[in-house]
Amino acid sequence: MFLTFAGLLTVMVACDDADKAGNEPMIKGKIVSYNEFGAAMLDFTAADMSAAGFTLGDVISITVDDHEVIMPYYDGYYTRNGEYLCVAYPSYPSICFTANNIGLPPELSGLEGHEVVVRMKEKGGKLDVQQALSMTYSNDRSKYDISDDEFANARAVCAGNIASGRLHRSSSPFSNEINRSSYVSAYLERVQVKTVLNLADTEEKILSYDLPPYSRLLWEGGNVILCPLKSDPTADDYNNRLIEALKQLPSRPAPYHVHCVEGKDRTGYVCALLEGLCGATYDEIVADYLKTYDNYYQINPDNNPDVCNTLVSLRLNPCLMYYAGVSDEALLPDVDYASAFANYLLTHGMTQQQVDALVDALTGSGI
Repeated sequence: MFLTFAGLLTVMVACDDADKAGNEPMIKGKIVSYNEFGAAMLDFTAADMSAAGFTLGDVISITVDDHEVIMPYYDGYYTRNGEYLCVAYPSYPSICFTANNIGLPPELSGLEGHEVVVRMKEKGGKLDVQQALSMTYSNDRSKYDISDDEFANARAVCAGNIASGRLHRSSSPFSNEINRSSYVSAYLERVQVKTVLNLADTEEKILSYDLPPYSRLLWEGGNVILCPLKSDPTADDYNNRLIEALKQLPSRPAPYHVHCVEGKDRTGYVCALLEGLCGATYDEIVADYLKTYDNYYQINPDNNPDVCNTLVSLRLNPCLMYYAGVSDEALLPDVDYASAFANYLLTHGMTQQQVDALVDALTGSGI
């Protein structure tokens, strides 16, 4: 059983209280824009933060107008959904801050040009999380002594009663952002995937890519269901989009394939839902989720159980709790996922006939 990971407490208080913690280290800048995920992009970089005395793992405050928000400073999205964080993401041109996967609330949105003040709250206060989760991977194929499929994070989903070869998952077969699309495309051709559930792209994005051959064949053949999601399964938009996409799946030919960009969180959440719906146990769902981290980082429960425990508790468990309708992650190993996840689908707009059709499509019992 996996350990509980305590959520970060975030608070918003008046600026008048901010000076009580002291002003050093401190850096000032402005909000220059908001990215597609609702994060506020700032006009300074990780190097600027370092020069001002901040290091990854510090707990900081960010003050905008009359609000101060307390959050950790990381190089990745290491908080639970809805929790604030400041991110020096390696591929971003500057620092940003946001509420993880849901974007900033109205009072912190639309403030381009407003001054931002960053102050120290607790030096190294979340260094343990930063050290546990600050994993990086390479997009250079030669750096990996693994199969092409593992490099592409491509595999069949076999948990529960899902029929052999019926469902697959991977990184993107369309976008080559992480240099894996050609490997995924080759995998999809080999296993003869007929229908793709794309959790990352809009039609505009797809048309901008230089598609590998089999990926192009699937797209031009009308065999791609576009369902671009943010990584927050509790959001109404996420649920509405996903339910409409899942309603379509049984009318499309198998084998099916699910992907986002890396095939980690969005793909992991949707595959967990489908696995549980088809009778998978908690341990099966966790094992499939963690396989992705072995493929990218060579991190697994055998060689680094503490990091895996943190990943599951921070990323996967909140999603399962929401789907299953439970409030305590200690209950997750004992959940009847087939029943709980069917109820999730029913309460979010699917009929019993549509749920049954989805299960039949995945288990092959409707053949």
